[in-house]
Amino acid sequence: AVVLGLVVLGRAGDTLVDWLWFSSIGYAGVFWTLFTARTVLFLAVFIVSAGAFWLSGWLALRHARHAPASSSPTTLPAPASQAASSLLAYLPSPIAQRRVVAALAVALGLVAALIEQPNWEVALRFLYQVPYGSRDPVFDNDIGFYLFTLPACVALKNWLLLLLLFSAALAGAVYWVHGDIALDRPARPLSPAVLVHGSALLGLYFVVKAWSYGLDRFLLLYSDNGVVVGAGYTDLHVRLPVLWFLIGLAGACAIAAWLNMLTRSWRIPAAAVALLFGSSILAAVMFPALFNPLYVNPSELELETPYIPRNIT
Repeated sequence: AVVLGLVVLGRAGDTLVDWLWFSSIGYAGVFWTLFTARTVLFLAVFIVSAGAFWLSGWLALRHARHAPASSSPTTLPAPASQAASSLLAYLPSPIAQRRVVAALAVALGLVAALIEQPNWEVALRFLYQVPYGSRDPVFDNDIGFYLFTLPACVALKNWLLLLLLFSAALAGAVYWVHGDIALDRPARPLSPAVLVHGSALLGLYFVVKAWSYGLDRFLLLYSDNGVVVGAGYTDLHVRLPVLWFLIGLAGACAIAAWLNMLTRSWRIPAAAVALLFGSSILAAVMFPALFNPLYVNPSELELETPYIPRNIT
C-alpha cells in the first residue's frame, strides 16, 4: 500500500506540474487532450484485460478438479503434486479461490494497461488520421495507412497476444493448483478441462497469428536489401506468397485447435504449433535467405531495375 501510494503521488505530482506549465503558456487544451487520451486508453485496456483474465481464470476454476488428485497409497506424491496440494490447502473455500483469481486478474490487468498506455499517441493518430494524398505502388494504399492505421493495428495485435498469454498463464496456474496439470504423472499429465481450455485459447492465438502475418505483408515495404529501400524482387516474389501461405496455414491450425475441443488430445495442438512455427522458419526465413544469393544476386541489376525508380521516387 505504501509503495502504491508513493507511485500515485509521484504520478500526480508530474501531472500537476504538466498542467501548471501548459496552462502558463496558454495550452491548457493540449494538456487535457493528452491527459484524456492517456486516461481513457489506460482505463479501457485495464477493464477489457482484467475482464478477459477473470473470465479465463473463472472458467478454469469452474471446470478444474475440486481437490488435487491424490496419489495411490503405495506411492508418495511427487514434489509438484505436494506443492499444488499445499497451495490449495490455504484456500479451501471456493469463494476464497474466486477472490484470489479476481485479484490476480486485476493485477494482470494493471500490468497490461501500463504496458499499453504509451500507445496513446498511436491511438490519437489513428482516430484523427487524414489522407496523405499519395499511394504506395505495391498495395495501392494511401500513405496515411502506413502512418496512422498500420501502427495502430500492430499495437492492437501485440495487445491481443498479451491478453492470450496472461489468460493462459492464469488458467494454467489454477489448473496446476487443482491437480489438472501434473507433468510428474506421465500417464495423464493434462485433464480434459485443460485440453479444452487450452485448445480454445490456442485457436484464438492462431487467429491473431494469421492477422499478424497479414500485417507483415505491408511491413515488406520497409525492407532494406542493400539495393533499394522498400519491397524488392525477393520480397514480392518470395516473401509475399509465403506470408499468404502462412495466413492460410494459421487459419487451418485454428480450426484444428478448436476441433480438438471435441477430441481432447494433446497431440493435435502440439502438431499444429510445430507445423506453423516450423513452416514459418523454413519458408519465411531460410528459403528467402537462400533464394536471394542464389537467384537474385547473379542478375541483381536486371531483377531489381523495376523497383529502383520506386526507391528514387
